[in-house]
Amino acid sequence: MRLNRLLKSRNLKVYTMELVIVILGISIAYQLNIINENRINNKLELNILKNLDKEIQINIAEFKSLEAYRKRITKDSDHFLYLIKNNSVSLDTANKYVFRLVQTSTPDLQQQATTSYLSSNYGSSNIELKNELLALQTYFQELLDLSEGYKDRKQQDYMGHLRTSVDFLERKVIDLGSIRSIEFKNIVWNMATDEYELNRLYDQASAQLVKVDSLITNIISEHN
Repeated sequence: MRLNRLLKSRNLKVYTMELVIVILGISIAYQLNIINENRINNKLELNILKNLDKEIQINIAEFKSLEAYRKRITKDSDHFLYLIKNNSVSLDTANKYVFRLVQTSTPDLQQQATTSYLSSNYGSSNIELKNELLALQTYFQELLDLSEGYKDRKQQDYMGHLRTSVDFLERKVIDLGSIRSIEFKNIVWNMATDEYELNRLYDQASAQLVKVDSLITNIISEHN
């Protein structure tokens, strides 16, 4: 009887040890799996952030490439409007400014990586970056809407008004009558107003790009 009890006691200890070892093994395996998943997720997020950073840099470069044009078109709009208001438009000045103001430029903005990041689970782990990206998308949309609207208005109002007074193919002003009219002065005034609003939206979006770029740089450095 004592021998049976001793054997049973030893078996219980063995079973208990085996159970502890199994539970400990499962726990360690589970923790290692979590660590591995976190490592993989961090690597994936880092790749997404790097792609996002590349996109932001492309958009920053696009804005910089348009700076000279933005300054020139605003200056030309103001000067041409000044000449019209003061009845100082000659054939030479008309030929200089009429065709320069025909030009328009809509920024070629990249947003694929931004959209991809916002739709991923990583957007919820970096709330500040997510909010700033959403603000950036809003600024981009405002800029693109005004750019497209301005382009359409310039085509319809500006070029439409000059259709019988200007040879656009030969780039030559034929008659100054329509250029000296009140209607044309109002058209150019509206164009100058649009240019200033575009400048405001460009500056707003450009500042937001720099802000987002700084946030992404900080997050990437934390991952490395």
